[in-house]
Amino acid sequence: MNGLIVFNSANDVVYQNLNATLTDKICNIAIAQGLLPATSRTAAGAALDSNVLLQIFSPIISSQRIMHCQFDNAYASFQCENDFNLVFGELLGYSFLKIGQIEIEQLTRQLGVAMTLTRYCYGANLFGVQAGHMQQELLTQCLNCYETQLCQEEQAYLLEAMPKLLVNPELKRTVHVTLDATLEQLRQTGGQQRTHAMLLISHKLLALNSTRLALPLAPADLLFLAILARALNSQQTQRAVAVFLQGVSHDPNSGCVPTIVHFSRLHGHQVLLQLIEYGHMPLTSSIYDTFFVLQKIVAVQQQGDGDALKPAYESLESFVSQTLTALKRYLKQKHEELEICVKKFTARWENLRKMYVEFFKSYERELLVRIESNLPAFVEELKQLFTLSLACCDSASNHQLDQLADSAAVVEAKLLELAEFLAVKAARNISIDAYLEDFPGLVHFMYVNRSTGQMLAPELRQLNPPSKLVPKSKLWQMVAFTRGYLKKGQTTVMWKDRTFHYSYFLWFEDLSGSNLKCPLDLQQHFLATGFGGNGNGNGQKPTAEPGALPMDYYSDLVELCFPKLSPQKVRVYELYCIHLGLVTATCAVEHSRRLVATISDLVGEETF
Repeated sequence: MNGLIVFNSANDVVYQNLNATLTDKICNIAIAQGLLPATSRTAAGAALDSNVLLQIFSPIISSQRIMHCQFDNAYASFQCENDFNLVFGELLGYSFLKIGQIEIEQLTRQLGVAMTLTRYCYGANLFGVQAGHMQQELLTQCLNCYETQLCQEEQAYLLEAMPKLLVNPELKRTVHVTLDATLEQLRQTGGQQRTHAMLLISHKLLALNSTRLALPLAPADLLFLAILARALNSQQTQRAVAVFLQGVSHDPNSGCVPTIVHFSRLHGHQVLLQLIEYGHMPLTSSIYDTFFVLQKIVAVQQQGDGDALKPAYESLESFVSQTLTALKRYLKQKHEELEICVKKFTARWENLRKMYVEFFKSYERELLVRIESNLPAFVEELKQLFTLSLACCDSASNHQLDQLADSAAVVEAKLLELAEFLAVKAARNISIDAYLEDFPGLVHFMYVNRSTGQMLAPELRQLNPPSKLVPKSKLWQMVAFTRGYLKKGQTTVMWKDRTFHYSYFLWFEDLSGSNLKCPLDLQQHFLATGFGGNGNGNGQKPTAEPGALPMDYYSDLVELCFPKLSPQKVRVYELYCIHLGLVTATCAVEHSRRLVATISDLVGEETF
């Protein structure tokens, strides 16, 4: 059983994605409770009646909100009999309920990914009527692809890092020149200044080229685009969708980057993704941040925390001011519907601002009630502003979409002679056999650059079981085990079972490749602050989970360890090694050092 249900602030169901087994179980419960007639059955693939879901789950969601609003101690999860579990999450006022018969930790990660995919598909206006059915369908396709095909089957999604395809320097140069020419053509003929071109071969990243003005992609962006390509795999060879990428966290305009993604399926398992950023970045970013500050102020008001309310309001005032300034600066062209929306939004804010000013003079409860009653209308105007401001910018890019198909055809023609070679190379990217002589006893490794979100690892062999050097279950258990220790502040972990010796290393480097030593005692710090651990158990404040999709764990780790250094100047690496059990710890450490040096020589620092 597996499913996701999302409720708005009024406890209405705004989204559901339930598999057949869970749908049948809920139907049986509804029949037993008299909510459905005994003869009622939901057709395969059909959605359940939202009123039925509301009747069954409303008590849990209401209790969750009370625990959060009144006690700031919401549920993180429920564990039920027969391994039936529920985990809770919150995003911009929407309650996410993930249901499944898997371990709580795994279910929590799936919920985090589901919330991330929701942001990518909807931006700031979650489940908005303006977004239409297309975004909901896109979210469902991505969720199903991730949960049924990827997260339990491929090591790339286990580690949440993009597999890198290794090719010789000459071939790499040919591909990059081809993609650069494509971006230049888009700039000259379409006036597109913020674009990316990304080439995948059998789901591995061969090249990513970007224009100078484009916002650098975050590791999570690469994974989302790969999931999106897989989710749309069975559809037409040309497809364009609108999404909201994240961008690198250290950029002031990151968080919500409106992007047109054009997919082209080329010869020989090649997928070309052409990305066009649109919209005015400072405006979109300030509106997006305003949504989060609004949610914070709503939570503070519901908890009755007077001390925290004033700084929360000051943050809101700052972001609204930035939004209004950005509107005047970046939207100079006339657009009647948007101008009307801006006037309404400004009036709503001025009314709200006056009420807050009066409240901070007297702290009268009656004024706070008036503020709370006016906030929903202000939020709706903000959503409308977000949608219309993007629509104004998007109209300029629509007529360019036809050009993207032509660009893809040019790329396919230029790389046609290389297509078969690249397909074969992708199937045999890295073989553990090439390392057995120099590293006796080594049976598998996974090398990850967390700063770029890319990884290198031998393929998991999919032949008969005797040919598998490492069972897949051992690999998944290893990663779960090391994550548990990383959340306790341990950056080096070694252990062994009856068959294998396992080792894990995390380290930091500067741009010259020299090791950086973290000045913090991470174990003591994590124990004192809860960073990376179980925190305070508050379901509304998700714990830090190592990975890239639920949150950018490693970027936060860099900021924690090196607060005085620019994030761009610190690189984070991980290495997982599995040796035969007879290998000693000393040998495993020596192998790990030589393995990193060997791979660095092989790939070249500029490509990984």
